[in-house]
Parts: sequence; structure tokens; C-alpha cells
Amino acid sequence: MTQLDLFADLAGRTADPEPVPATFAASPKVRATPPPPRHPKHSLSTTAESPAPRRSGRPRPVREPHRRAIEIGEAVAERWHNRHGGTAMEVPIGVVAALCLIKEKDPNGPDLKAQILAQDGAQLIAMLREIWSLHWVHRPDLIDRARILHEWLNDEVDEHRMHAVRAVAQTALQRGLFDLTAHEDPYLRSATDALSPVMTCLRSHGARQGLGEYHTPPPIADAIAEANLGHIAGLGLNLREPKEGYHIHDPCAGSGGMPRSAAQSLRERGKDPAAYQWSMVDIDPIAAACAAVNAIVWALGPRVTVACADSLANPNAVEDAMKEARAAFERRDEVLGKARIIAAIRRTQQLMEQALSPAA
Repeated sequence: MTQLDLFADLAGRTADPEPVPATFAASPKVRATPPPPRHPKHSLSTTAESPAPRRSGRPRPVREPHRRAIEIGEAVAERWHNRHGGTAMEVPIGVVAALCLIKEKDPNGPDLKAQILAQDGAQLIAMLREIWSLHWVHRPDLIDRARILHEWLNDEVDEHRMHAVRAVAQTALQRGLFDLTAHEDPYLRSATDALSPVMTCLRSHGARQGLGEYHTPPPIADAIAEANLGHIAGLGLNLREPKEGYHIHDPCAGSGGMPRSAAQSLRERGKDPAAYQWSMVDIDPIAAACAAVNAIVWALGPRVTVACADSLANPNAVEDAMKEARAAFERRDEVLGKARIIAAIRRTQQLMEQALSPAA
């Protein structure tokens, strides 16, 4: 079941959410659509089916980004299996997730896509490790939640897997991943969920049925989020304007499609999603990992909690995940503290060696 509570008021509270979910009907499966026409770099077209501009004056691109994401997911899955990448679907998803974390700050600068495509397998593996490490410094809680997508990089990557990983990265970039995710503007970066189709296409139909995994199509998620946020387009109904500090919670989040739609709706109202508290829960570790990565990609802000649990069996899943998040920050601070001490010792040793050397 897809559930979403957009109105758990947390005024005066910034630590412990108290979500009270409201249940919606089960969502249908994602269905692939024909591939879209090619567009210039980092362009997101608005089709004739797009709605009129909202309060922000910006129309929401509806069809093109979602269709492109499905095309990327299908191509990545096909390339991974053609290269006999194996059953560890967290590897190709982790590659795409790491690439989603890259932002191109200067569109007029060097072609980042071309630079990555020119890397050999070892260089690409080193880059992926660096991406995850840098983001762990800033958000250890979310990167720890996404551990299943990057822990394979802690081991030595053999030549066969390296070639498969490089093929996945090449396919995702050549199919236009950066057109969806590399924008500096979080509104454009959040136009679609690039990880959901990758995860869906890599997972067998039987596995999805066993997990009860059915991702809400983005247009439906947009409609549900819009209705819950209190403004129904075309009817002019303003029921409840979401106030800063409200808690937006999805206890069956998948990779975060509903929160993405809610964040976009907030931005179209001129509001910053970072001013709200977000929590997402999913029983599937890979889905929860994708939600954690998406929380960074979509710039949901510092007050995001992602739990991997059965929200029906564990009503305290969010609170438990918050404890884990605090522990992750403590570990980060401890590691960085030790790193600074080691760096200071090495620097002192270098200065002493320089002072004692005959040349000095």
C-alpha cells in the first residue's frame, strides 16, 4: 500500500517526528513508454501535456524526464545483463546512484560527461569511491543507509566486474543521466526519480511480486502530493497550506517518489523543502538505499530520516532510524577527529625533519 502523511505538525520540534500515516489505494506498476526524442544537454522540455505555470511561474516538466528515466533504467539493465554482471543488482544501481550525486556547477566548463567516459575501469572505480566518501563526510546518516549500494567498493574489484561497471556508467551517461540529475538547480534535479526505473528493470517480476514492490507512476504521485498539500490544480481549492516545520512522512516510500512530488509542489509554491521534516520507510534495503541517495539529489535538506524496516511491524521505525543517524554522525566526527590528529602529527614530523636536515 502507498501511504503518505503530509500534515504531521512538528512545530517546535526538530528531533523526533510523530508520523500519523494516511492510507491511499495501491498504486499500479510502472510501465515503460517509447523512448523520447533527443534534447540538448541539460534541457528539460515541457510538452503540450504539461500543466500551466504554478505560483512560482515555472511549469512542471511531466512526460519527458520520466520517459527518459525509464529509457535509462531499461538500457542499464540490458547492458548489465549483456555483460554478465551477475545477480548483485546493488552494483549497477550503486554506479548510477553515485553518478546521480554529481552536480555540474559550471555548464560552460569542461564537459564532465566526456571526462568520465574517457576514464578506464580503475579510474572509474577510484572516482566512485571518492564520490561516496565525500558525501559520507557531509551526510554519514544517509550514506550509511545507502551502504548496500557502495560497500562492494570496499573490496578489490576484479577485471570482469570492472568492465561491467564501466559499461553501466557509459550507458547511463550516454542515455542522458546528467540531463536529469546534474543540474545545480534542485528543482530541475528533482524533475524525476532516475533510480526507480533502474531498480525496477534490474529486479525480476517475481522478485517485485514477492516484495510487494509497485512504484507509483510519477504523474499519480504528483496528483496525490498536490491533493495532500491542499491545492488542487484547476479547482482553486486551498484546504491546508503546509507550514514550515511540518513533517512529511511516507511509511512505504520505495525510492522516494511521493516525497519527490511533495518537494516539487512545495518549490512551486515558493517554499524550501529544507524547511520541513522528512521521513521515509521501506522494508527493502535497496529501495531504502535509493531513497537515501535521492534525499541528497533532491536537496530535501538536513532533517531527513530514512529507515529500512517494516513500518507495520515496527511503528517506531523512524525513531530507531534517528538513533542510527545520530550514531553515524558521532562515528563521522570521531573518524575526522582522528584524521585531523594524524594529519597534524605528520605535518609536525615534516617540519621537524626539515628543521633538522643538513640543508636547512
